[in-house]
Amino acid sequence: MATNVPLLRAERRQARNRANGGLYLVLWLLFALVLALQTPRLHAEDANDTQLYSISAAQLSAALLEFSRQSGRPIVFSSRLTRNIPAPPLKGEMTYTEALNVLLNGSRLSWKLIDKRIFAIYETRCDTPSPDQACPSYDETYSQLPLFVPGIEETWIYGTKTTGSRIHHSSQNDSAPVDVISAPDIDISGAQTLGELLKFVPAVAGNSASTAISNGGDGTATVTLRGLPSSNTLVLINGRRVVNDGLAGESVDLNSIPPAAVERIEILKNGASAIYGSDAIAGVVNIIMKRDFHGLLLDAFYGETSRGDLETQTQTFQYGTGIPNGSFFISASHYEQKAIFSRDRKVSKNADTRPLGGTDQRSSATPASRITLPNGSVVIPDAGQFRPASEQDLFNYQAFTTAVVPLTRNNLYANISYDFSEQVTGRLGVGYSGTEAESILAPTPIFTAFEQLPLTVSANSDFNPFGSDIADVRRRLLEFPERTQKNTSDTRTISATIEGLYDTWDWDINYNWSYANASQRTQNIVNAENLARGLGPAESCRGTAIDGCTAINLFGPPGSISREQVGYISADGEVSGYSKLSAISFNVSNELMLLRHGSADLALGLEYRQESTSKRPDQLLANVGTLGASNFQTTSGERKVMEMYGELAFPLWKSSNGFYSTDFDAAIRYSDYSDFGGTTNPKVGLRVQLGPSLLVRSTYAYGFRAPTLNELYEGETEDQAFLSDPCTLQANVGVLAGCQLLADPTRNQFLTVKGGNPDLDAETSRSLSLGFVWMPARAAGLRVSADYFLINQDDVVASSAQFIVNQNAQKGVFDDSIKRDEQGNLRQVSARNVNVGHRQVQGVDFALSYHHSRRTWGQLSFTSSATYIAQLLTKLDATDTEIDLAGTFRDEASDGLGGIPHWKGQLGLRWSGQRWRGNYEVNFISSLEETIPGSSQTRDIDSWTVHDVQLSYEFNVFDGLRWSLGVDNLMDEDAPLAVSAFNDNIDGRTHDLKGRYWYSKLSQRF
Repeated sequence: MATNVPLLRAERRQARNRANGGLYLVLWLLFALVLALQTPRLHAEDANDTQLYSISAAQLSAALLEFSRQSGRPIVFSSRLTRNIPAPPLKGEMTYTEALNVLLNGSRLSWKLIDKRIFAIYETRCDTPSPDQACPSYDETYSQLPLFVPGIEETWIYGTKTTGSRIHHSSQNDSAPVDVISAPDIDISGAQTLGELLKFVPAVAGNSASTAISNGGDGTATVTLRGLPSSNTLVLINGRRVVNDGLAGESVDLNSIPPAAVERIEILKNGASAIYGSDAIAGVVNIIMKRDFHGLLLDAFYGETSRGDLETQTQTFQYGTGIPNGSFFISASHYEQKAIFSRDRKVSKNADTRPLGGTDQRSSATPASRITLPNGSVVIPDAGQFRPASEQDLFNYQAFTTAVVPLTRNNLYANISYDFSEQVTGRLGVGYSGTEAESILAPTPIFTAFEQLPLTVSANSDFNPFGSDIADVRRRLLEFPERTQKNTSDTRTISATIEGLYDTWDWDINYNWSYANASQRTQNIVNAENLARGLGPAESCRGTAIDGCTAINLFGPPGSISREQVGYISADGEVSGYSKLSAISFNVSNELMLLRHGSADLALGLEYRQESTSKRPDQLLANVGTLGASNFQTTSGERKVMEMYGELAFPLWKSSNGFYSTDFDAAIRYSDYSDFGGTTNPKVGLRVQLGPSLLVRSTYAYGFRAPTLNELYEGETEDQAFLSDPCTLQANVGVLAGCQLLADPTRNQFLTVKGGNPDLDAETSRSLSLGFVWMPARAAGLRVSADYFLINQDDVVASSAQFIVNQNAQKGVFDDSIKRDEQGNLRQVSARNVNVGHRQVQGVDFALSYHHSRRTWGQLSFTSSATYIAQLLTKLDATDTEIDLAGTFRDEASDGLGGIPHWKGQLGLRWSGQRWRGNYEVNFISSLEETIPGSSQTRDIDSWTVHDVQLSYEFNVFDGLRWSLGVDNLMDEDAPLAVSAFNDNIDGRTHDLKGRYWYSKLSQRF
């Protein structure tokens, strides 16, 4: 597979550019034409014309902007007037004046029409006016504002920016689907981490990392959309890029972001490289932090499972206030999660799942060594003698491991905004997160015949009773304590923005800096160099006092390795690293023309950023000198990126009553990378309004993903991967081209060596979406949508050891990447990153919501969403056949994409009364098919349904005091068995091991 890499990297790029050149030219000409045709805006139509409105923004400022967008009328107001004022829902057909009166009802604000067409919002009264100071009138409010000078007619505020566009849009009228998880949604979910919150989102599938992954995890959490790797989903904070995790990570660590400080999460389920650049192939997760918060909030959370573990607590402090010409907000939180041990759940307590209908995946590294003699027989010490090893002489490592990793997190986030004038505002946001996770693994195993460093028990060793060299000894070192892996990380972010209006241009300049520093320390592993010496000839290892060497006894019963021997071969390994990102960007947007059918809007921008990363192992790990931890060489790399983009939204047609319209939008972005070159990616979208109730929308986009610095520059890395060797099946021996001898069927972990490739090119994609939104007028409050999606991805970066093993066994290829011993046992697999893969994923997103109008007994809301993945076709080489992974599970430890269910859905029912609030939610995941290890047969992983409930009450004794009680997995539904899973016999990235979970929260708002 490596031979394909130098292949035509430049030719691939040239062919791609030729194919896309016509579309690029059309888009750039379109931008130039619109700029050339800029004309003065036309006058507004009669303010008494009726218009259909659907506004459900929580805050008045957002509702007024949405009103401006839907009505097509300019509006001006000071953000100081509207801060923290709630907005009522607005739905139905009415005049502009009627709509404004509904939005401003109950506030201290009113409106006035300026120049016969601009709506200005002003304060009409004070809540508690002082005797010597009257409340300001409209004239007093606006007379000093430099905004109101000749040329006022050029001031135009017409919507809000949503994820996936730099132009102000109505979120309901975007050409691409965007899901919004608001702060109340986060609060009522009970989730204390963003990874936990996003786990059950229907569009999330695949190998999302979390603390539910112990062996192979590092305490971080990521998100994966559409079943594609986390590096294919772009995570933003406040619309800006932030650094990946510190150990040369390929995605943002969600555990570094406190949910309590989040205002909302916008999930764009569509390719967005034309807007945001690299990584947005599967979609974008934009995390918007809180800003306009007034008052003091104290919050305490505690939860644990019905079995008394996974004790979790969070304490949160938040304070926000207005300052002269601005506002200030600060949030601080402490989070602590304790462990779940594998042994404490029925499905995960034993690697031998045959009693549950599974297979035996226990380890052949046993407390009493399994010894392969030169004649091929396998023996094990027992009562001072050696007996033949049986199929029961295996080790249950899951009796020791943590299933959910303990995690401690401290977060601090603050922002301040200041209005330099009515046209210019400055914002500064800073964040800090410190996390610490500690997982426990079974004591270190030794496989002398299958390690990178040769380990042979010498015939002349003091402890070798067989009189000949022994190459294959497998032993579990129970004389050692359990291995512990401690991960610590610190993440810091700074974002400084100046934004404002110049003439008719909305502009902003941003500087963004983020830095993540991380370390991983693994204790109680084995110094391979000392072990090799301790197993060697007696004359070369005569004792600590003589030559500093202690002979090691691998042939005795459990406990036969003395403390002195343990001290000689035990070791700790540590790796530390950082990732850093700094960027400066400039964006402008403007309404170019106000036409009869609406406004033509333009956004342009430039961005320059620098990225760097480094991962540094200690000397022992770098020299491939340990057993029980990953050995690797230093990773270090940096890049510089310059980008420019343009985006256009243009109304093609609109009926006189506004019920029918057609709108077109387009975007294009050019990115120049210092390490692999340039790429241009366009996007086009179309929205067709078919009457007052039905919207049809579609997008087509090109995307790309730049190779991560880790993929490019990762040093050679050694690990024991969880693989399946076809040559362990008797039926394949002599039948498959690469299986001439029967390999040992008791092994399921194999030495794998991977590494970076500086010749990698970018992954490319083409994505299509087509869907509708239906809001029937006769069922006010009902919204139904369905969106088809298709993603084609080429030049996928792959380093699949399992693919190489399969191809070598089936076709006899990749001989240079495979090493087998004389008995046919797989000793080593080499798999470096190459651009050879292809993927295609397609399916449909569904959503339904209904908000019943408020009654005396309260308000009832129903929401439902689901994702159906029809196909996820993948192949790792041009000569390979396509495999459909939709509806299957292939563990990441085996180079798979994880669980890709055909169906994943959520259903929620919410009720709110005067002081009570309730929530009931159902999460559903359809069944998955998996291949049984050690065979070619498959089995089904059962479907899984989980019920969550929460009830809260706000006391009238202390205003602002609220108590909540919730239960996750009310029915205590066990996670379904996955016999091919590396961790805990379940797909921990899709399902949940914790079972029934109780929690309570007490919050006081002043």
